[in-house]
Amino acid sequence: MKKWKNRAFLLSACLVLVCAFSGCSDKKDKNTVTIIDGDFAEMKFFTQVAKILIENKTSLKVDVQDSMASNLAFEQIKEGKMDIYMSYDGSLLAAYLGKDPSDVPEGTSLYDYANQLGKESANVMLTPKLGEENTYVVAVNKELAEKYNLKCVSDLEKHAPDLVFAAEHEFFDEGSTHYDAFVDFYGLSFQEGITIDRGLKYTGMSSGNMDVTIVYTTDGLNRKFELTTLKDDKKFFPEYNGAYLVRADLFKDYPELEEVFDSLEGKFSNELCTEMNYMIDVENKDPYKVAYDYLKENGFLS
Repeated sequence: MKKWKNRAFLLSACLVLVCAFSGCSDKKDKNTVTIIDGDFAEMKFFTQVAKILIENKTSLKVDVQDSMASNLAFEQIKEGKMDIYMSYDGSLLAAYLGKDPSDVPEGTSLYDYANQLGKESANVMLTPKLGEENTYVVAVNKELAEKYNLKCVSDLEKHAPDLVFAAEHEFFDEGSTHYDAFVDFYGLSFQEGITIDRGLKYTGMSSGNMDVTIVYTTDGLNRKFELTTLKDDKKFFPEYNGAYLVRADLFKDYPELEEVFDSLEGKFSNELCTEMNYMIDVENKDPYKVAYDYLKENGFLS
């Protein structure tokens, strides 16, 4: 009998641990919505924008969860374990749903196509676009741009054999925007194409150890290091329009949230987001304060 009591005790203990780590306790507080924080300045800014507005405009509370790998964040939203995650339509289409921009039907926007697929196959959807488009963009030093009169990516073709291209490891992975596809598309033959840690990319450009890189359109560090971004004149890179990724039934559970997200549609330009990102990344300001000050000064708060 003692053996069976011990076994029962161990089984109960295991079940408690499983529940603790898998979240099998009952549904979270119905008056609280969860937002997964982002892992870079722009996402952190918009996390706080959503938190502040929801708590200001509704009776709901917001629980901000620590940032996590983007694919894991998507799965948390897909499975209904979390509610909101700031993202981009290009990320939903390519990174999460495994499609390519070339799959978008003619006459349909990438945003609409990604949103439709998200609802149909993953129980997720996008809120209205926020206004900024934070896509990949090719960047060079200001001096190099002036020396060769570089305005667009095609201008690099005749100078590429003398230039070193470097970007983070992810850009050299297989995918619709990876390095080989990029150089083939534009006919570029760089002297060298190398990987570099994201944290060293900007200092590498500043020191002259590399000549060409990939950045994001609204990155505040572009301004700090005075990089010149080149127009994607042949439209190689997909759109990355900012929007919140939410579970598809979020507005059914919390109808008051639809008006909150509708109020943000088109309100954030690339220039504005670059400024916000600069404050957070370069001036080391708290994302909550940056978001709150902006919302207050521009009449978003009651």
